[in-house]
Order: sequence, then structure tokens, then C-alpha cells
Amino acid sequence: MPFPWLGRFGSASSGRAGRRRNRRAQQQGQGEDPAPQEAPQEVAERRQRRMGFGIGAVLLFVAVGVVAFGYYREFYQPPRVWAGSVRNVEFTMGDLVSRIRVLQGVNRYQGGQVNLSTVPFEYLQNLVNAEILRQQSPVMGINIQDDDIETELRRQFVPAAAPGQETDPGQLEREFKDSYSGYLTATGLSDADFRIIVEEQLAERALAARLSEDIEPRQDHVEIRWIQLSVDGNILIGDVAERLENEDFVRIAQELSAPSQFADPNGYVGWVPKGAFPDLDEAIYGDESKGIAALEPGAVSEPIFTNQAYYLIKTISPAEERDLNSVMGFKLLQETVDAWQREALVAGTTAGTVRMNFNSRLYDWVTDQVFVTAPRIDRPTPVPDLLPGVPGIQQRPGGS
Repeated sequence: MPFPWLGRFGSASSGRAGRRRNRRAQQQGQGEDPAPQEAPQEVAERRQRRMGFGIGAVLLFVAVGVVAFGYYREFYQPPRVWAGSVRNVEFTMGDLVSRIRVLQGVNRYQGGQVNLSTVPFEYLQNLVNAEILRQQSPVMGINIQDDDIETELRRQFVPAAAPGQETDPGQLEREFKDSYSGYLTATGLSDADFRIIVEEQLAERALAARLSEDIEPRQDHVEIRWIQLSVDGNILIGDVAERLENEDFVRIAQELSAPSQFADPNGYVGWVPKGAFPDLDEAIYGDESKGIAALEPGAVSEPIFTNQAYYLIKTISPAEERDLNSVMGFKLLQETVDAWQREALVAGTTAGTVRMNFNSRLYDWVTDQVFVTAPRIDRPTPVPDLLPGVPGIQQRPGGS
């Protein structure tokens, strides 16, 4: 071979790659041990372990994500979801729960309970109504100051002195603080919470005073009796109507009519002005626009269905002009306030300045939160008169 050293490094045509291969071959030939080869079973097991770790990590990530999403959805998000708004003032579900708990505190003090089947949505409406009134108060000339709230608190909680008894201002102040502090402790309310309640009640009382100016003290009345049945009772009003074809109205009223502050045990209601019971006006007074005539004296109405009760009305005397008495005057005033609130709510909703957000899931969340702090006592405790002079505006009377 002319160039024997080429046999060691390879020919020039073999290229650099060939020379590297030759060099590795020579190194192996000089005694280097080859790299150990893994068994196929070990390789498969290692792959399975890696795959298991990967799947476990994914499942753990999914589980953490589900827990985190559940926490966000059930605990973090709901209190912050908006429940309603009036212009630029927004209420959250947390605000709604807080206000219902205030109601719980007052009811606990009275020995009652909050009706969770109706209260959440009704109280949301109350929050919205109170804010609508707060924003419209300047236009209506209603201005509730801190001094007004303080005066109302002292009216409620300063003990009344006996006639002729001398009073010590310092002693009265101490008794006021003790009485008021005891009330807040018994109800679980804060001073700020209760002052908001008083402010809203004073505003509504002022609204009632404004609206009462438009109620005529003398107007048409119709004298009536009624048979009133509970909406969740077992008595069918159709069966009662059939009985009236052959039986006396008073006797059936004595037997079946539900107790009411507006009727005696014989079903006698008395002289009723138009608007005091809006759901009954059509039967009592008729409606010319619908071609419905008023009930004739002695006639009995068809069954009347309302959200509060079912009725059968019997007219005793035709319409005549009479003075409003205190009971019907307060009932008419209450309905007037309610009508103002409904009209303001509808107007705001139509204009887009009032919104409410409530569905079954949020309802369930609210009721669950409120149930945790539901009152567990049944013993009534005397409660101060929050709104003297305008009974029935804050609390619904039974029966209608």
C-alpha cells in the first residue's frame, strides 16, 4: 500500500464521518466496555410510572380546580353578585342577607320567625323601594336628619314618667342608654343597623303623610260582609259557594271564615271605601270599563281569588258618602303607599334605572345563609312601637 497510514485513519474519500466511526471502533477494540442495555420490561415499567405520575398530577389539578371553582361559586361569588340597583346605588346578595338578618334580629326579639318562603324577594323589593324613596325624597320635600333619628330613638326607649312624678335628666339618660343597649343586644343589631331601619321608617311615614293629603276624608262606602278562606287551607271556595245557595251567609261565615282584623266572627266588615281592598273593588263597586256592574244589596259575589286569601262578598247596603273611620282610613293609606311604591318600581324598571337580579340558585343561597342564623327561641319579648300613628304600613295585617 503506497500510503500505509491511510489504513489507520481511513481513506480520504471516507470523509470526516467515516474517520469518527473508525476512531470509535478502534477505541472499542482497545478494551472499552459497551454501554449496558436496559431490559424492555424495565423500560416499559418506567414509562408506566411516568404516565401514572402524569395522570395523577392531572387528576389532582382537576380536583383542586373543582374545589376552587366550588368555593368561588358557593362562597366567594354569591355575596358579591348584584341583587338590585337604583341608578348608581347597587345592592349585593351579601347586602340582602345582612338586611334579612336584621329582620331576623327584630323577629327574634318579638319571639317570631322569618318566613323564608317569601321574605328574600320581598325584602329585596323593600331595599329597592327604600332606595327609590331615598333618592326621590328631596323632590317630595322629605328630609330625614340625624336629629330626627335621635328623637325617634328617645321616643321609643326613654321610659315615660308617671303623671306628677319628678324626673332626673341624668337618670333618664342612663335608663335610655340601658334600654337601647339591651334592645340591640337582644336583637343582635348594631346601632348603625337600627338607625338605618329607623331612617327608612321615618321616610316612609313622611311619604304616608304626603300621600294622605290626597285622600278625601269623606267618600263613597259600601257596607259588606265576607267569607274569607286561607289560600293554603283544605276548604274549597267553590263548595262554599254551592252551600250559600241553600244556607245562611252569616252562619257559614261563623263556621268557616278565617279570623281577620277587618271582620267580626260573623263576617261583618262594615263600610268599605273604594281602594281599601283593591282586589275586591271590582266586585264591590263594579268596573264600567269592563262592563261589570256593582253588586246589588243582598247579592253574593262569585269566588274572588287573591294572593292573600279567597273571598265571597255579600253587599248589605249600596254606596253612600261617609266619613273615613280610623281602621279603613289607615288601610286605605297603606294601599296608597303600596301603590306609590309599585308605580315607582315599574317606572324605574321601564326607564332602566331600577334593576333586580334574583333566580332560584341565588334564592337557595340566600335562604341557606339566613337559615344558619334563624332564631331558635319561641318566647316573645315586648317590642317598642316603631311607627306610632300609622299602623299597618310596616307590617302586613292578617286577612287581606
